[in-house]
Amino acid sequence: MDKPFAAKLTNTVHAVLTRIPFLKSRLTPETVGQFLRYLVVGFTTFGVEYTLFILFRRWLPIPELVVNIGVYSIIFWLNFLLNRQFAFRSKANLFRQLLAYGFLFAFNLVVGNILLFSAIRQGLVLLAGEGSWPVMYLPKILIMVFIVSWNFILYKKVIYT
Repeated sequence: MDKPFAAKLTNTVHAVLTRIPFLKSRLTPETVGQFLRYLVVGFTTFGVEYTLFILFRRWLPIPELVVNIGVYSIIFWLNFLLNRQFAFRSKANLFRQLLAYGFLFAFNLVVGNILLFSAIRQGLVLLAGEGSWPVMYLPKILIMVFIVSWNFILYKKVIYT
């Protein structure tokens, strides 16, 4: 991002959000900037992850859950490095961060990609039928929304501190 544009955007978003009484004393321009950069990283890795998922699912003769785990493993490195260097601009201990990120990765993999994947997929099968578009493509998007919702807070408060 262009620095003057990024600074203007950060200040504008901060000014808008701090009008909300709950956020006024809890939100700093630094946090807003981190969150905006986190969104850039998130949308980038979302695009890469979802594209790889669709391509591998189509081309590889393995179950979609195995494809999902493989793609998620590739994204692990891309997401970790982009968030560390760009979103949070962290210079802290790489090994400690990688270890904490690894634990969160394992948690997201188990909860997000096995338990939620099964529940979401089964619910969509009941609603739309096996082989329908929602069953084929929507579970992955919904899982990613769940994971993004808790990751920013954990990245900021635990991993990239």
